[in-house]
Amino acid sequence: MKTSNLILLILLLLCQCANDSKMIEEGKFSMSPNTCFPAVSDKYIYPVTPGMEEWQTSDDVYKLVQLPGSILKSISTSGLIDALVNSPLFAGSYLLSSSSSPVDTWHRHYERFNCANELFQRKDAGDTLVDYYKLICFDCLKSSSKPSDVKERIMGLEFLFTEQEILDNIEHIKKQELITSFLEKYKQMPDDKYRIIPMVWIMHADKYSPLEEYFTGKEELLQTILLAYAYPSDSQMDMIVSFAKSFINEKGK
Repeated sequence: MKTSNLILLILLLLCQCANDSKMIEEGKFSMSPNTCFPAVSDKYIYPVTPGMEEWQTSDDVYKLVQLPGSILKSISTSGLIDALVNSPLFAGSYLLSSSSSPVDTWHRHYERFNCANELFQRKDAGDTLVDYYKLICFDCLKSSSKPSDVKERIMGLEFLFTEQEILDNIEHIKKQELITSFLEKYKQMPDDKYRIIPMVWIMHADKYSPLEEYFTGKEELLQTILLAYAYPSDSQMDMIVSFAKSFINEKGK
């Protein structure tokens, strides 16, 4: 990376940290040591969870993880995100089949939760998701008793950025903040190659010209990557990461 680009990336990260601190100070979120996800002020507590008798005898446990109508409409957008990510069934039920791509599978999984359907209708869902995602901390995985569960919840959160309803409500500068956070997390866990998929969705939704030009005449490849039927090759991964680093330095539209 050129020195000028490196300086801009560092400045953007510093600015992002300042904004993250501001969000916490304003009470939108709170963070505690060794936690994975930010806490919200109106957290929904699921009354029935795995292990309880009602859960074990239920003929449809998904009915037990739906938010009551009155709460669904009054809870904050932050609360909706928290309710989805921490739902007892958000992780552990995500299964791939030979006929379904990871993106399609996650999209169908979201449809099972009324808090997700409500989230997609909120105009501030995109920006709030960006702010929430920026605060996710991987350090908690070291002390977690169920690291695979946590990583699956993070994956589910990240694939929310493959939903067009979400992307349509995120302004350019917030997309830059989001890509900055994705790059940082990708750097921390380079083996989680799936993370490249939402990054492509975000830049594609923003019509980022270098990315669009690269895939001109390669529409089938683009769709394969967008649906995550196959991950890009190592050289394509490097190219997409390069686009992402340039994207965060692009002047506002």
